[in-house]
Amino acid sequence: MTTLTELDKYAKEGFHNQMRRRGFAVEKQLYYWRKRGQFFDVFWSEILSSRGSWRIHITIFTPWAYENGEFETFPLWTRFIGGTLSSRFPEQLANGYLFDVATKPEIDASFNEVLKLVDTVAVPWFNSVDSYETYVSYIHRGGFDPVWQFREQVKRGVLLGFEKEPTFFSDKYK
Repeated sequence: MTTLTELDKYAKEGFHNQMRRRGFAVEKQLYYWRKRGQFFDVFWSEILSSRGSWRIHITIFTPWAYENGEFETFPLWTRFIGGTLSSRFPEQLANGYLFDVATKPEIDASFNEVLKLVDTVAVPWFNSVDSYETYVSYIHRGGFDPVWQFREQVKRGVLLGFEKEPTFFSDKYK
């Protein structure tokens, strides 16, 4: 049985460095983020009550969606768009794969599988969300259905973000 803290200790042996090589900062306890213009690409983790299953949430956050254009809290533990990491992401946003982490061999295998999914599904999805239109197109898909006033606030904020902060895309992550 593994806690998030224990899993994070294992991640310090190499997984964190692999995520850094992919351009992500390590915040704490298997929380990773990178900034692309006005967008923040985020992975955050949880261990389910069985303590042997690891779930990874994927989201793209933009502080411009809020009136003041600032984070209310960081790290962010919620999502407007995105879902959970799996080989079916982003076609299937919810009910993502649970990675087995009860034993050291399972942890090692899960870390390897996660890195493959980061490269093959998560990073391409992050890079595909590069405009207001693509950002908003995912809001309803993840189960988050804001009132029209909030959608308008998001629209104004993201458009303001594009004006003030052009989106950065590195060829390394396309």
